[in-house]
Amino acid sequence: MRLLTLRLDLADHALHPMHAFVAADDRYGPTRLLQWNETGDGTNLMVFRVAGPREPYLDRIEAVDGVRSVSVASTAEGPISGGFFLFVEDEIGPIQRDIVDAHAAESVVVVPPVVFRTDRAATITFVGPTDDLSRIVDRLPPAVGVEVRRVTSGDAPLTRPVDRLTERQREALATAWAVGYYEEPRAATVADVADELDRAPGTVAEHLRKAESRLVAHAVGRG
Repeated sequence: MRLLTLRLDLADHALHPMHAFVAADDRYGPTRLLQWNETGDGTNLMVFRVAGPREPYLDRIEAVDGVRSVSVASTAEGPISGGFFLFVEDEIGPIQRDIVDAHAAESVVVVPPVVFRTDRAATITFVGPTDDLSRIVDRLPPAVGVEVRRVTSGDAPLTRPVDRLTERQREALATAWAVGYYEEPRAATVADVADELDRAPGTVAEHLRKAESRLVAHAVGRG
């Protein structure tokens, strides 16, 4: 068993309108497809994590052909990692159908999240037998450019170290990075990070310590 991570570069006509919208607006970060379920009537039920403001996104998606319903599942507010979780029922387009069919015929599983990047590409990870993974690349449609980003053995972890951090820990790390806390020499203090987050310095320091501990443990083989 192996893990295969692909970068998919989609032709303009193959790009979903909401992916194009996010890529063109610097208020948004990558959109993550966290879970999905294909129904029997040609639609997907999906849960996304959208990194950016809610109202412009909702105004745009409600006008997209093929989107049958949209609702906000919950918010994830914060000055750096703010965003929201979105529940969407969307019709499966021909390119999306070709991508699904490329791996549906093989004995593989998609490992969430599927990441829709702001450079208009997407990254997707599969786990399965080597031969089945190889056939996926051959089956993808011509409108999809494919780059193999990573191939690892089956004993590799299915999640990245950052995926094991809590939302507050990731938010603290992102804010600390943005204000210069990790620059050399250091350009900000824990108090500066706390001011950005509007939280107590002690609380922010605890989030940073726990996040750093998990990441360092992974780096030295103890994660």
